[in-house]
Amino acid sequence: MEQLKTIETFGTIMKKEILASLEEEFCAGALVLESKFPFPGYYHDTIPDKKVLNPGSIFLVTKIQHQEEDIMRTNHEVKKIFKKKFDATVGQVVVFNETRPCIRVKFLDDYNFVPELVELYKQSGIQFLKFRKVKPYYNLIKIRKYFVLETTEPGIYCDANEKQMCYLQIPGNFTWNQFEKTTLDLKRNLDNDQFDAAMGTIYRQNCLVDMVRIYTEKINMDELRMLQKKYVEAVKKLKQ
Repeated sequence: MEQLKTIETFGTIMKKEILASLEEEFCAGALVLESKFPFPGYYHDTIPDKKVLNPGSIFLVTKIQHQEEDIMRTNHEVKKIFKKKFDATVGQVVVFNETRPCIRVKFLDDYNFVPELVELYKQSGIQFLKFRKVKPYYNLIKIRKYFVLETTEPGIYCDANEKQMCYLQIPGNFTWNQFEKTTLDLKRNLDNDQFDAAMGTIYRQNCLVDMVRIYTEKINMDELRMLQKKYVEAVKKLKQ
């Protein structure tokens, strides 16, 4: 049996999802967007059933671009007071036809916690765009992410914290349109198309590694190897 290796690193994820504003009562006066249709490539046209209504990914849209180090320090200070589980990182969303900086928040257990969290960020000096009603729209999202990855073979990684996430190393990058078309073409020719795909990168020593993030609950290692092979072939074809 191959030895399990663990890698801790930073990187990025780029994906497309449907966003809309939260109800005003949960926003504390700030513009807070919510992902309404998580992992659309996996769930297709149905939103997963939820026994408990709680936030998935929410995006607190800031007035200015903050340094990642400043947000990380602020997260640490907020967690000392907030005492509830959440994860936060910097990101970008397109809203009102502009690319805007944001703080992406995950793992909150209740919508009622959002106003308190927003107020704590405000008290720490973070300024947000004012609340406006935003109807659902498709949006390209980019976030910074801290990864804890496990691997038993080169180029295929599993997320140690979110078990439905896997990452496939590829020898170059796509534009988003190229990536979206490649993924749709792959799905049309696969028996198992139950996965959502996003573009990603991770930092390794002296290099940036391009990745495809796969979200799925129904895939095995042989299928991941096959998917990686197909994405690698697509990148090489685009480079020719």
